[in-house]
Formats: sequence, C-alpha cells, structure tokens
Amino acid sequence: MASDEPGGFSILFPQGWTRYFVDDEGRKALIKRMSAQIRALGRPDLDVEARMLINQQWKQMQARRVGAIYLPEAAGEESAPLPMSFALIQHVARPGSDFESSFREMASGRLETFDTEIGRILRADSERRGKDELAEVIGRQIDYGIPLPGPGEPRGMIISASITTLDETDPALVAGLAVLSDTIVETFRWRQ
Repeated sequence: MASDEPGGFSILFPQGWTRYFVDDEGRKALIKRMSAQIRALGRPDLDVEARMLINQQWKQMQARRVGAIYLPEAAGEESAPLPMSFALIQHVARPGSDFESSFREMASGRLETFDTEIGRILRADSERRGKDELAEVIGRQIDYGIPLPGPGEPRGMIISASITTLDETDPALVAGLAVLSDTIVETFRWRQ
C-alpha cells in the first residue's frame, strides 16, 4: 500500500444517529432497538415480522457489501425518527474500469458531478413508488460516489441515502431531507 493512500475515512452525522456495522453484532443491536420500539408502541404482534424483515435486509446488504448503515433516533418520546437512512459501501470497479465509470453504469435517475476539495463527487438521484397497498409510499434514493484519490482509481465509497415518505408528506420536508443528505456527505473525508 502506498504511503499516500488513504487509511480509512470519516463522516459526520448529526447528534442522535447510530451506526450499525453490517455484521452479526450490528444485526443483533438493530433487532434489539426495533423490538424495544415495537414494544413501546404496544404492538408485540409486529416483533416477529420486524425481526424477519431485518434478517432479510441484512442478507441483502451483506450481498451488496454494505459495510455500515446509519439510522436516526427519535428526538423525543412523542416524535418519530427522520424517515431516512444511509448505507456505506466500499466499491471496486471491474478490472479495466475506473470507479467513476463503474458508478455511472450503476447509477439510476439524474446524475450530477461536483468537484470538491476531496475530489470529484458523483450524485445520482432517483425515486420509486410502492405498489399495491404501498402505492402511497415514495422511496427516494440519493447515491454518492466518491473515488479514492488518483487518476483511474478503481476503488471508492458509495454513500447511499434512502428517504421514505408518503404522498401527503410536505414537499418542503422532503427537500430538507435531501439537503441534509447532501450536507452529511459534504463532511466525508479520506484519512491519511
């Protein structure tokens, strides 16, 4: 490994966000959190269903090589957490390709690029609507691609922000969550 190659990364989240590594300990910690929230709502009938859903999603995240997820906590007893989450994925392009080309091939929706002090950041923004009984649910996905420094580098980080809202959600709230997502990603730095 070259001495000028980054030795990791840092990213800052607002107070009240929790990181869960996508391993067995992280899965157990998230199940414990969700079970406590479900019990507090007086819905023990949903506990088994939530556990099954988390286990299923965990397998999918492991298959995608997600390293960690970040979830917001509720601000108080009467409030719900923000309807968003972040997944961090270390990505390596296929042989003969660079990170930016690989990200562009995977990207869905509108794609933008920004040159910043840490280098180029690619941003893909897309929406999907639920089907059938979930038709009022809108899932917005904002993916950020941040290559390791260096020309033609095949490696980098994909930060995937998911925002889940309903048809009647105030558009100003949705726009604010997208700005929050951009602001969090702006704190990303490679560590030397």
